[in-house]
Formats: sequence, C-alpha cells, structure tokens
Amino acid sequence: MNLLRRCLVPLIGLFAVLPALAQEPSRAPFLWEVDGAKAKHYLLGSVHLLPGDAGQLPDGLEQAYLRSAELIFESDIAALASPELQARLLGAAKADKPLKASVAPALYERLLRRASDVGMPMALCEPFRAWFCALSLELFSYQHAGFRAELGIDQQFFQRALQDKKSVRWLEEPQAHLALFIDATPAQSEQLLAATVDELVEAGTEPADLLRTWRQGDGAALEQMAAQMKTHTPMVYERLLSARNRAWLPRLQAALDGDKPQLVVVGAAHLYGPDGLVALLRQKGYRIQPADRPAESREAPSPQARLK
Repeated sequence: MNLLRRCLVPLIGLFAVLPALAQEPSRAPFLWEVDGAKAKHYLLGSVHLLPGDAGQLPDGLEQAYLRSAELIFESDIAALASPELQARLLGAAKADKPLKASVAPALYERLLRRASDVGMPMALCEPFRAWFCALSLELFSYQHAGFRAELGIDQQFFQRALQDKKSVRWLEEPQAHLALFIDATPAQSEQLLAATVDELVEAGTEPADLLRTWRQGDGAALEQMAAQMKTHTPMVYERLLSARNRAWLPRLQAALDGDKPQLVVVGAAHLYGPDGLVALLRQKGYRIQPADRPAESREAPSPQARLK
C-alpha cells in the first residue's frame, strides 16, 4: 500500500475477507442501512487490507455500491497517497533520539520480539517516533499474513467510483488525518505503540481470527475489542476513534439529509459501541438497521425519532 496504510489507525484495519471459512459468511458484513428524509443511505464498516485470494466482495456490499450515487470516505484517499503528504509524514516521524531511549524498556523488549516474529527490521523504528513504529509494525504484520492494501474495500470502491464517475467526498481533511499522528504527544504516541504491540499478540486478534470476525459480520466481537481498547489505551481510543466520530457528525448528517443515496465507508471500529457512529446517529434521530436483517424483523422508529 502507500506509506503506512495511508496512516489508518491499527484497530480499523484488522478485518478482511477470507473466501473459505467453516462458518457461514455474512452477505453484507458490517453494512447498515440509514433511512434519510429523501433517500436511503448505506454505512459500511470497511476493511483496509485484504488477502491476495480474497476474491469477489460479498453481494450485499456490491449492491450498496450500485445503489449509491455518491461515496464518502474517511479522508481524501488520493491526497493521502500523494508524495507531498507522505514526505510530510516521514519528516514529522523522525525523532531527536533513538526509539529505545524514548519508550519504556519493557515495551521496547515486547516490540523487539514482535518485530522479529514478522520480519520487520528495527531500522524502520529506531530513528522514528513511537507512532510511526506502531504503524510500521502493523503494516508488516499484515503483509506477513499475505494482506494487500490495494484490495481493501475502501481502495476498491474509491477506484471504482473514479472509473464510474461517481462523486467522492470525505469526512476529514487530509491535513487533519495526518495530524492525528504528527501532533500526538509523547504519551499518546507511546500508548499507540503499546496498543499495537500488545494487540497483535493477544489471543483472538491474530489475522485469521479477525478475518473470521469480519466475514461473519460479528459486531458484538468488534464492540468488545473497542471496549478493551477504551479501557487499556484510553488516549488512543479517544484520539483515533471517539473524537473523530464526533467531529465527523456534521458532514455526515449533511450528506444523509440530502436526496442522493450515499455509501459512507469508514473503518469498522468506528461503527460500534456507545461512541460509535451507529449509536451517535441514532441519538440524532436517524433510523439505522443492519442491512442483513430481514425487512419484516426490522424495528419501527420510535415516536421521538426523526423519520429520516
């Protein structure tokens, strides 16, 4: 992929499609329907890397794309891939002292073990800040498992939208996206590295397990992972998930209030839990339901809900 998965945070890139699993896959994993006042929209929990043999996307996702007139992504994918922004990221990542002297010794030892496991040279970490090392480590971990960024759902839909001449917008400016990392305090940066190192070695968070979670559309499992992140690394959770969800709401609501069907594609971890976009949109009065749920079983809106 482009430099460090275009700076996408660790948790939201942990899910991808595996073609052959023992359990029945969802036909529309992490896809929600949002009823607007003038149109029906779709909110998709994206996966940013897929294995090389991922094959065709689930039918529900394909249908949501075909029914949508416009697409909305987290940020401007083309701009984030530009040499100028990538050079800015790399320049900001350089540190005044070696990483070993910047983080806790115990964390550094855990990092060394994980880097060895995935074949990542420490030269990608030692001269840089902890947040850059965290992104590098995750990228190597998923490349080691055979994942490719160009197959990620957001990349596939972005490229198709350009080819099909569909309008493309985003929820945050590229500069704000980079600032999540560039402007992180040393404490936030170290906590991001700790979250990445520890998350990648915990039971149930290996690529095969997370592939299964996404393929089955297991929102409960994803919500539990987000809750653990909030408990163990609260600064990372607030900076990279919760605060961004709140900041996105004005642009998101403006899109959902329009008359053109939208497909909104954000990282899967942004959807679930009390701070997720599904809960925030419901608080605003939107009627939102999983796309996989049969129509006859869907909840009617409450009297207080705005019939969107």
